[in-house]
Amino acid sequence: MSDRALVPRGALALDPGDRVQRPTQGLPVLHLETEIPTAPWDVVVDGLVTRPTAWSLDTVASMASERRIWDLNCVWGWSKLQCVWDGVPAGRLIDAAQPLPEARFVMASSVGGGYTSCFSLTRARRSLLAWSLDDAELTPEHGGPLRLVAPPTKWAYKGVKWISRLTLIESFTPGFWEELVGDPHGDIPPKVLDHVDGAERGPVLHLPHGPRPAATALAAQEGGHP
Repeated sequence: MSDRALVPRGALALDPGDRVQRPTQGLPVLHLETEIPTAPWDVVVDGLVTRPTAWSLDTVASMASERRIWDLNCVWGWSKLQCVWDGVPAGRLIDAAQPLPEARFVMASSVGGGYTSCFSLTRARRSLLAWSLDDAELTPEHGGPLRLVAPPTKWAYKGVKWISRLTLIESFTPGFWEELVGDPHGDIPPKVLDHVDGAERGPVLHLPHGPRPAATALAAQEGGHP
């Protein structure tokens, strides 16, 4: 059966050259690190702040939690819909460190700094430091005990497993994966979001044709940090 035959009735029509975004029930394990880091570690907010601050993972987990129901869309063609994330908004930690007026972006880093992702200050505040997915603790291979989940308008590679540092900076600086793709800001095309947010969710989501990361980048890091 062709991909076109799988498009649900009432969905947006596929255009020539469109790619296909397929929902998945599971969550593929993709990361560049050769070894999964072992907790505990501190979560640090530094850079252009008045009060550089560090929180233990236990301290972060003791904060009042918030819930977000956000899809996770991977640029490599799969989406996990209606993910239920529990954690704390990154803005809670950022604002406690008192950003300076010139702070406009945030570089989020995993333990050891191997994976980084850059956000505007507004988007960083909205991101979630999550410890739970679908009412279960995040497993280490999925970024537990704490991962940064980007807002749902961003591709999954903008998120950071094993989040350990939020550094406030003045100018946008591409992170690890962002240096290798055509859109370092990671914005999902509106056509995809319009379809995902529609009342009818079928087995195929439409992804407009666009630049893909280089094949060598995929081999090096297996698709980012979904």
